[in-house]
Amino acid sequence: MQKSNPEILYGALCALAMSVWTLIEFALGFHTTSPEIGQYSGFVSIIFPIVFIYVALHDHQTNAGTPLPYLDGINIGFRIAFFSALLFTIFLFTYSTYINPDWVATTIEWQRKKLILGGATDDEIEKFMEQNRQMNNSLAQTIMTFISSTGIGVFVTLVEIPVVKALFKK
Repeated sequence: MQKSNPEILYGALCALAMSVWTLIEFALGFHTTSPEIGQYSGFVSIIFPIVFIYVALHDHQTNAGTPLPYLDGINIGFRIAFFSALLFTIFLFTYSTYINPDWVATTIEWQRKKLILGGATDDEIEKFMEQNRQMNNSLAQTIMTFISSTGIGVFVTLVEIPVVKALFKK
């Protein structure tokens, strides 16, 4: 039986996986007491679009019984990236507002301390702090999360389409 909207399903599962990973990072203190680990642990979330977009492209190709047309692959991957980004952005807004409202400030303060230890001047530190105040408000974070999540998904799609096509077996 063909699923009516697999892109929504895979997008929702991808967003759920990224959200759960964010909560695991929070529980482990990567957004609170150990931002030095958190600066790297967030990259783990890139694994989820790689996996879910690949599975969706592979499933589509297998169900069709023919190599995946590029346009179909782009359409599928973009929809997954879009739905995933939309849902994850909603989660991250909720996370930043209610679950861990201090996580951005904690990260910025940690970065400020790194600048001080690195010998940055007061002017350099003030410039850094001003840039972060402008870039890390709720609206800017929401927009940046949506754009970056969608962009990562589109990039992953463009890389994975040739791989899926190359692995096609009749």
